[in-house]
Amino acid sequence: MKHKLPKIFTSLVIVSLISINLSAQVFEWRLVNPVLSAVDPDGAGPATGSATFKMQLHTVSGSVSNINTISVGWLYQSLKSMIPTTPGCATVSNPANVTVSPFFMAGGFSYTTVQQCNPTTQTTGGQLFDKISAGTLDGTAVTINTTWVDVYTVTLWTLASSTGGYVAINSGSGGSPAPLGSYSIADVSVNEYIVNSLTYTTPLSLAGVVPVTFTKFNAQCTGNGALISWSTANEINSSYYEIERSKDGTTGWVAVGKVDAAGQSSTARDYQQVDLGSAGNAFYRIKQVDKDGRVSYTDVARTNCESKLITTIIYPVPAKDRLNVVINADRAFKTQLLVYDGIGQVVRKLDATIVSGNNNFSFNLINLPSGHYTVRSTDASLNLNKPFTITH
Repeated sequence: MKHKLPKIFTSLVIVSLISINLSAQVFEWRLVNPVLSAVDPDGAGPATGSATFKMQLHTVSGSVSNINTISVGWLYQSLKSMIPTTPGCATVSNPANVTVSPFFMAGGFSYTTVQQCNPTTQTTGGQLFDKISAGTLDGTAVTINTTWVDVYTVTLWTLASSTGGYVAINSGSGGSPAPLGSYSIADVSVNEYIVNSLTYTTPLSLAGVVPVTFTKFNAQCTGNGALISWSTANEINSSYYEIERSKDGTTGWVAVGKVDAAGQSSTARDYQQVDLGSAGNAFYRIKQVDKDGRVSYTDVARTNCESKLITTIIYPVPAKDRLNVVINADRAFKTQLLVYDGIGQVVRKLDATIVSGNNNFSFNLINLPSGHYTVRSTDASLNLNKPFTITH
């Protein structure tokens, strides 16, 4: 007999999971792709429009086969959005406002025993959520790997002008952050898997105009710390980005860097920033601030980098008009930073006063021809001898 995981009922009682083995494999899920319409969906109010978003799922590494049960839902704000009058707040299976993706439909999945109006009180990302939805996707079996796959699309009716507020999703049992015991993933052998949420501390905005469309966000260890990189497809009225770091991915976010945004752009743009104070477990996100002061966030990325006494990194490589040199030191000293051309001549020189902690320096490369160069330090203990290329 196929095992079904417990669901959240009106009282939000967390039902104990019986005879389920917790697997070491880890999944992640998120809410993405908000689309808004300003047309009253039934012409009768109180709704002013509608909003859709998708729930997506993948594994952190590898693949897991024979997944047949997913208990999950989402958080929303009843002052900003509502469940459409069909199905309304009744407990139903296959509600009209939730469309299971073709991938899961092909695996025989349906969204059963769904209650979308359960009361809750959860504050995260500066937003208060008072409603939570829950149900169970039951199917035959599918295989999930590291590629994000759509699970379902949700339609809400909006109650405020040009916005449906925010939506978020708890992690599953044993996951992070804000685990909910009744949200879970299991396979045909009744193995339950840890599921982390990427849309809890940074809720998804169901707003009218998205100032920035992020296409990539990565945090990875290098030989000299964490390299944070992100890309955008378009930017409208964007002002700057702040790179924020946290020890647990939920609280204690601090800014560790700031990068100017394009402002207006309809072409792809790439950004990067180095955090040399990233030793040990660290979580990152990008805070985007537009020129009107509005704020949005990326998902959260995690690193676990090794600690070094003095570390250096240069970027971007290849360089164009400017080369950044970042030095993280455990002591204070003075040195000179030198840029050599391909025949060993010094073409740029910079007096550098190093303090304990992060140090940022920048070379102006304008008027230097394209070619191969090296940046070095006159202090041997700094061990700075890094080649780079200039391309104009």
